[in-house]
Amino acid sequence: MPTIVWIAVGFLAGTIPTPYLLALAVRRRDVIAEMRRQDSPGDAHFLVVNRISKAAGITAVVLDMVKGFVPALVAVLLDEDPGTLAWLGVAAVAGHSFAPFLRAAGGRGLTTAAGVSLVIVPRAMGVTGVIALLGTLMKRGGFGTGVGFGLLPVFAIMFGYNNALVWMCAGIVGLIMIRRLEGLEEDRRAGVPLGRAIVGRLLFDLPRGGHD
Repeated sequence: MPTIVWIAVGFLAGTIPTPYLLALAVRRRDVIAEMRRQDSPGDAHFLVVNRISKAAGITAVVLDMVKGFVPALVAVLLDEDPGTLAWLGVAAVAGHSFAPFLRAAGGRGLTTAAGVSLVIVPRAMGVTGVIALLGTLMKRGGFGTGVGFGLLPVFAIMFGYNNALVWMCAGIVGLIMIRRLEGLEEDRRAGVPLGRAIVGRLLFDLPRGGHD
């Protein structure tokens, strides 16, 4: 298929609002309303875990990975070239992070990025996944994912992946960074120095420079 078609497929798959649909399925309109709030206290996965159940939250995470994994797997099986795979990967994460509807029901793009990367750059994603998992086990999940995904392009280079796929990893990291930096204006109003606010959001995925 033409690259533009794969871009559309990836983006549309990424826009599927899995946490929203799960909340809708169990008729938790209060959770849906909280997802849509601009000042919602967490991303949609955490809201599903905290307001519905841990099992529902894990399901949402897995399904968000699947919506990146499946299009990427089909493209690989059809032997699409690295450039097309790269555009597909970035488009899927962009669809998740910047859907034109129900954006607040999305997240940082980490889960969809993991699904795409497991297919397209599996060895690089394997190392990233280990770092993210260690961070989670140490109760520093934001730090683990920040470091792990931040190094994804480096790991792609180390494992000798095609340059287009290295740029895909860089593009994915850029999208994650953009989402994490949302809310800097809130930090500024709270009197947090800009540098600390940026580091806190990028490295720890926390507001106010990592201080509550």
